[in-house]
Amino acid sequence: MRVNSITKKYSGSVVLKEISFDFKQGEIVGLVGSNGAGKSTLMKIIAQTIQTFDGSVEDNNHVGYLIEEPKLFSNKTGLAHLSYFSEIYGNKFKLSEYEELLKGLQLFDVLNKKVKEYSLGMRQKLGIVISLLNKPSYVVLDEPTNSMDIETSLEVLQQLRKIANEWNVGVLISSHKLEDIETVCDRVLFLEKGTILGEQQISKRSPYILKLAFDNPTDLATFIEYQEFGSIIHSSERTIQIETTAENSEIFQFLNRLGIRLIDFTAEKKTLRNVYMSKFRGEYHEIKY
Repeated sequence: MRVNSITKKYSGSVVLKEISFDFKQGEIVGLVGSNGAGKSTLMKIIAQTIQTFDGSVEDNNHVGYLIEEPKLFSNKTGLAHLSYFSEIYGNKFKLSEYEELLKGLQLFDVLNKKVKEYSLGMRQKLGIVISLLNKPSYVVLDEPTNSMDIETSLEVLQQLRKIANEWNVGVLISSHKLEDIETVCDRVLFLEKGTILGEQQISKRSPYILKLAFDNPTDLATFIEYQEFGSIIHSSERTIQIETTAENSEIFQFLNRLGIRLIDFTAEKKTLRNVYMSKFRGEYHEIKY
């Protein structure tokens, strides 16, 4: 899917400005931003529930979506919902096709209960399944783990990963839970004030920003010459910052082999939250070891 220069205005106010990005089937892309950043508006444009905007979206003719709260009928069962929405899409619901997903979401055993007996999290999970009933190439999910505890959120994230991998569905997901985004996404787009400010690839082995202070400039020069741990971000006469996925023990073993002594060492885990807060919210968080 390709999003080309999307601009959206409401009453003269610019909500989205020149938004462009793409994502492919089988990929999970996170959309992160503060309230009012334009996330829901962008998702509605991709899902074609907003028709008036400048720009274009390519290959979005087969998109499922869950944006805001799912629209459910309190006196209908979960199974009745699946049958009803399948018919809307022109299909007959086949339980066998969705049995594994429903079991993974802990919904299979409650399908015959009325939705008014469901918790908020269960309703949200039913909404996710409904978004997949048209067998989409892409699915857009706005806060899919809303109202869920940690364990339930992880269940949902695991199923989304399986959907992307096994069904070859591209997933665009927004969430205020940055830990959820970091757990499931392949990369993240940062949206602020209607503009994409940056993108972050998600590494399965979290990188660190190491800050090393050396006893003398010679030791620093030796370290720079021989280190292969990662890219140098900044260096001065006796200090250096590098980004690396190496374990602290590997760093210290390397320093011992070279006979180098440090006078200070700090490590900041480069989590998605730290990236967001430091780059886009003007704050800085450091973890010392």
